Amino acid sequence: MSQLFEATFWSATLAGGLRLATPLIYASIGETFAQRAGVLNLGLEGYMIVGALASLYVADPTVGPLGFLAGGVAGLLMALIMVILSIRLFANQVVVGFGLTILGIGLTGYIFRVTTEVGGVDRQVSLPAEIDIPLLSDIPWMGDAFFGHSWYTWLAIAFVPMAWFVASRTIFGLEVRAVGEDPDAAEARGVDVLWVRSAATLISGFLGGLGGAALMLGGVGRFQPLVTANRGFIALIVIIMASWSIWGAALGAFVFGLFEALGINLNNVFVDVPVEALNAIPFAVALLILTAGARWARMPPGLGQNYEPTT
Repeated sequence: MSQLFEATFWSATLAGGLRLATPLIYASIGETFAQRAGVLNLGLEGYMIVGALASLYVADPTVGPLGFLAGGVAGLLMALIMVILSIRLFANQVVVGFGLTILGIGLTGYIFRVTTEVGGVDRQVSLPAEIDIPLLSDIPWMGDAFFGHSWYTWLAIAFVPMAWFVASRTIFGLEVRAVGEDPDAAEARGVDVLWVRSAATLISGFLGGLGGAALMLGGVGRFQPLVTANRGFIALIVIIMASWSIWGAALGAFVFGLFEALGINLNNVFVDVPVEALNAIPFAVALLILTAGARWARMPPGLGQNYEPTT
């Protein structure tokens, strides 16, 4: 119990929270683009787990950055199925999204089994070294918590303002919001609704794949079936909590990662408490925040509704 009052406990919890939030930041930012465009992309879990496996298999014989990019490409290819079926052929978005999640989980599990010998050594990669910010990383307590992380985390943090700029200060970002708010009005003003929704969905797939790759190459280093542990669905919750805001999604991802790290570290404090109960802390917190914030959340009016052009 005394560990709860030690600075090192909370420093490790904050550092762990940021590391655990890294995959969620990629995935939630990408999904925010898709949902702002009116596409309910429930296949995010599938994008992440496919990205995780692809990144590992490419990074193992090559280098981490190449594997990271391969994870994004794998997620993008999965999202392409969503584009074809739901946006171009007008299939139900919820059905296709869940189908892609099931496909991603089943496909990666199958590939992993047929490429891993029974009793053999699992394919794995070494985790990257931390990149410390000079001077700031030497600050007592705070330096270890916030200023010493891998490049996967630093890139995720850099993505946040870039994504906000694209979403709020570019023509594409404004078109994304327009087709999610009122696709008929957007089309009347010359916006290609299907193209914008397709692009936003592919962005979601690419960043979702990067999220899975960051989890694999920057977090665990070894693939197991269901390794993403429902993080795709957590990213969906984060977006609703953030009311479809880029900055809010990043903050929500950190909050979830922080409580997940807290649950993990509390295992060393309350040894008599079941591990499952402590691991459930972030999900309980997410549910409470979602319940409290859903009243004020304003979803894009066109979310989940297919659009068929009149011409």
